[in-house]
Amino acid sequence: MKGLKKSIYLLLLASLLIGFLGSNGWAQTQEEFTVSNDELNILDLFIARPLGIIAAAGGTVLFVASLPFTLPTRSVEDSFNLFVVAPWKFSFVREFPDENIY
Repeated sequence: MKGLKKSIYLLLLASLLIGFLGSNGWAQTQEEFTVSNDELNILDLFIARPLGIIAAAGGTVLFVASLPFTLPTRSVEDSFNLFVVAPWKFSFVREFPDENIY
């Protein structure tokens, strides 16, 4: 079993070194990889915001599930802001187009 762990660690180390040394060939200049603002707006509108709504619904469930842990520590407001308010603000309050993503 120790030999298997050692082999896995050596394989991970070798792949890390190969990835580190070979990554210079994959680098691109800014001119080669540009995305227009219209494309980013479409991604924001049709992908990021619906995912934010799903995250908000899941966050609401997580908030309710975390109540037994947050009530004794009096951190209900913090968990509410983290799990519920932040995703809803991301989906509905944030300006469109969002100037921070460019």
